[in-house]
Amino acid sequence: MRAALHTAGTRLLARLHAHLGGTVRLGEQELTQLCHVAGFYEAVYRNGVFARRRNLLAHADAHTTLDQLTAAVPVYVLEDIAEQMELAEQPFAPLRRLPDEQRVCGPVFTGSSDLGGADADFIVGGLLIDCKATARPRTINRSAVQQLAGYLLLDYDDAYAIDRVGLYLSRQGALITWSVPEFLAALGARVPLSRLRALLRDHLRQAQRAASKKA
Repeated sequence: MRAALHTAGTRLLARLHAHLGGTVRLGEQELTQLCHVAGFYEAVYRNGVFARRRNLLAHADAHTTLDQLTAAVPVYVLEDIAEQMELAEQPFAPLRRLPDEQRVCGPVFTGSSDLGGADADFIVGGLLIDCKATARPRTINRSAVQQLAGYLLLDYDDAYAIDRVGLYLSRQGALITWSVPEFLAALGARVPLSRLRALLRDHLRQAQRAASKKA
């Protein structure tokens, strides 16, 4: 099974790279299928285990192929993602027009290694965006806001020059943004961003040293 999934995953990456490189033009449905299956691979990478009820890969066997995995993506998933992509057209239109160097997908920060490799969703033109696909936006709680703050603080050396942060609600097509000063003030911060970043860095690295000594 592992060998079959490795082969399928390798072919999946090759298809996506060919699409991004312009040598192959994938249709919207196939692209969605490939990205959806890739999400299951990422879940295994992040968690280290298969969640059998939710992960499509958990049902694989020694004969599983990429075509079988993409064919197993439910129709309702394709429809749901297509609707979310349509909703994203307007709020993301001005961001797509930015130069390539100002559009970063999956940014990794200087402090990411201090938290096991944490990466955010997007940084576009200095705007840090975390996407939420909830159907019930009122359920977004403190932890979602703290996650956004954590990404902001992990940019210890201000490599991305983040000056705004935001939450994008993909099933509502709503992009909610704050300037960094507004965001930090709303969270009760009383010291400058640079100081907050230094405090987080020192805290995380002190915790790592303490854990190493115990080990």
